[in-house]
Amino acid sequence: MSDHLAIIAISFIIGAVLGWLTSLAVNAAARMLGCLVVIVFVLIQIFGYHEILHWDWTALLELMRPWARVIADKLAPRVNAFTYNLPLSAGFLIGLLVGMRR
Repeated sequence: MSDHLAIIAISFIIGAVLGWLTSLAVNAAARMLGCLVVIVFVLIQIFGYHEILHWDWTALLELMRPWARVIADKLAPRVNAFTYNLPLSAGFLIGLLVGMRR
């Protein structure tokens, strides 16, 4: 029984460390991505004001509708695989949240 607990504890610790390291990378990437999104948003607003860009939201919705089912079908098996690795996943999530609060 103690072997099983040791394996679970090691998986949890490894997951926590990996989650914390991921949070550091996500924080750095999020800052850069945030700046890029703001720049693109401002450019879209400027182009829309000068009538350079025009969005047809109905056509865009119809274009994306078939892809939503394909994405959902491909994502479901990966979510199931994630749930099987629960100790590692729980440690990863806790490490990620601790690192993101920093």
